[in-house]
Amino acid sequence: MDRIFDVIYASKGLYQELLRPVCRKYDLTDSEIMILLFLSDKPDRDTATDIVIERRIKKSVVSASLKELQDRGLISGYYLEGNHRSLHLKVNESASEIVSEAKKAREDCYDLLTEGLDRKEKNDFRSYLKIVNENIIRYRK
Repeated sequence: MDRIFDVIYASKGLYQELLRPVCRKYDLTDSEIMILLFLSDKPDRDTATDIVIERRIKKSVVSASLKELQDRGLISGYYLEGNHRSLHLKVNESASEIVSEAKKAREDCYDLLTEGLDRKEKNDFRSYLKIVNENIIRYRK
């Protein structure tokens, strides 16, 4: 059972290692890259609260990261008509190259993690991870 947690920690470290060149190239933190990816992947989950809950990043880190990303013009915020309580966020075109490179690093990580698995095993693995993630989100709410 404890091997599962070894794999989780090791895969997180591998992912961060593969994202590090993108972070350095664009002078961004891990959290800033993760926020850009989140907003790019989930345009319907576009508030700071969504990021805190789903990416498990501390509220203070999300707040500071969002300010930096907005100051650099990589994201922008807007309010929905009739609702000025929740600021919604979107990735600006100026971040497209960053997001593209970060997604490539993520794909490289997945390829390394699933090396040696056939197509069915990769699909099964993806399905299992989705279920595990849904369990985690449900538990943390």
